Amino acid sequence: MPQRTCAACRNKGDANNFFRMVVGPGGKIVCELGSGLPGRGAHCCFDVRCISGMARSNRLEIALKKRNLGIDPDELTRDLRMLLRRSLKGMLLASRGKGVLALGREAAFRRMKFSGTGKAFVSRDMSSRSLADLKRASGEFYILPFDMKELGGLFRRRPIGALFVEDSLLADGILMRAAQEKAISAG
Repeated sequence: MPQRTCAACRNKGDANNFFRMVVGPGGKIVCELGSGLPGRGAHCCFDVRCISGMARSNRLEIALKKRNLGIDPDELTRDLRMLLRRSLKGMLLASRGKGVLALGREAAFRRMKFSGTGKAFVSRDMSSRSLADLKRASGEFYILPFDMKELGGLFRRRPIGALFVEDSLLADGILMRAAQEKAISAG
């Protein structure tokens, strides 16, 4: 895995632990989760303090070799959060397309019972009773940044509180993006 360095805090780590920024059309900073956009890029941790630190200092301007970028940390954080949510939705839809997704509480419970791999996920507004049932059934689950209505809408169904992703690579990717979204939203 390639190593990256945060332009703000100077921490080093795997590329998956950072997002990339480039100067887009009109001089606007554009965020991405990979490294597909053309141009000189700078990496940053999924941490609001680092985003704010870059806006207050000139570290991003130095890294991108551009002056007077006029960075708005709130706008950058909103853009990144939307990007992470789109990525999560894409992975959930890919799980369904691959046939490794059980939607709804009962289907998720059944799949967990017979699957040796995968992860259980719940909506952020799932009832405490359902969470307690899920904890008894599987022991661990992860909270997604979507409410039940939004999850149901993603799959063109009624509200969904729980799901199970049987493919461990997809489940790990969903977990990583959910944690990154949580870190950005916590700031």
